[in-house]
Amino acid sequence: MESKEYADERSNRLIQYLTDYIYTVRIKNGKVTDTYHGPGCLAVTGYSSDDYRKDPELWYRMVYEADKEIVLAQAQQALEGKNVEPIEHRIVHRDGFLRWVKSSIVLAKNENGEVISYDGLINDISDYKKAEALANVKQKQLIQADKMVSLGILVSGIAHEINNPNNFILLNAELFMKALEDIKPILKEYYEENGDFLIGGMPYSTSYEKLTKSLRSIAEGANRIHKITQSLTNYAKQDPDEFSQSVDMNWVVENAIIITGNLIKNSTKNFSINYNRLIPSVKGNKQQLEQVIINLINNSCQSLSSPEESISISVMYDEEKEQVITEVADEGMGIKESHLKRIFDPFFTTKRNTGGTGLGLSISYNIVKSHGGELEINSSPGKGTTCKLILPIERKETEA
Repeated sequence: MESKEYADERSNRLIQYLTDYIYTVRIKNGKVTDTYHGPGCLAVTGYSSDDYRKDPELWYRMVYEADKEIVLAQAQQALEGKNVEPIEHRIVHRDGFLRWVKSSIVLAKNENGEVISYDGLINDISDYKKAEALANVKQKQLIQADKMVSLGILVSGIAHEINNPNNFILLNAELFMKALEDIKPILKEYYEENGDFLIGGMPYSTSYEKLTKSLRSIAEGANRIHKITQSLTNYAKQDPDEFSQSVDMNWVVENAIIITGNLIKNSTKNFSINYNRLIPSVKGNKQQLEQVIINLINNSCQSLSSPEESISISVMYDEEKEQVITEVADEGMGIKESHLKRIFDPFFTTKRNTGGTGLGLSISYNIVKSHGGELEINSSPGKGTTCKLILPIERKETEA
């Protein structure tokens, strides 16, 4: 049978190889008399056993501020002899970064049922928490994608229903314009022979041009409705999830503007766009890139505090770097530097109270990355924001 000294030495050697660590708290009359932190504490917290021995409050001070209450409650319940459930909380590692740990406690009592000590096990669960957070993000994105699919089906159906009566309006407006032109000589002759007369309660001498202009406006309005519904239908089509399309970023921007046109009109009086019809195409997915531009436009519109502030969109080509750059710039409120660092983080949003989910830029960033591009955002509070969607040009097979 092995001696107690040998067994203790063997246990200590094993404990040193643990990535988690054990601590012991000795209690007398309901008060802590001594605390021991095993060697594994160095790997988990960055602090050694000696650090804890020299600073008895270190175990509490390293707990993340928002989690101190639950940690203190667990320790208090253990002192009172109550069996406590494991808790998960954050600590500030010696290197300044946050770590997630799981703290479990086992009580030791004397024959009178009084707590004389308790042993705690601290498990580093940081990797698990990262994986859990990533899984949550993916789940949220799947839910969002499912919503978008359902919305796409709905939008496509509505667009189809709108197009039917709209086509009727457009065809009849064009028919009436042709009819008006055909009867114009007869009306003119009657006017010259009999003098002025009423058409729809208006004198012919002043009404003819008004009628022509009204019919032309009806036709133009119907054509605009057709363009909007067509863009919505294209946007709502099931994403083929492929990146093999030749994409003209001018086309992407044009369609994004049609969809967001009403929001732009209600947000600013100073909207400008600069197309470059000579740019090469990029290789990717039209719908996904359109989604990115729509998101950038929406963000710019929401950032404006006055219709006098401007939004501009430019499509450019960097010939030296062989990149197509689409820039969306605004004179809005801008973004704080502390927020700018987290702007692409999933679920980070400063618009939670107004329905923001924090997924728009995160999803846009992932779309751009999957296209081999970059999404750059430069901003200063009170000075506006400039977003650049940078994509490599499409290389033809002969260039490969």
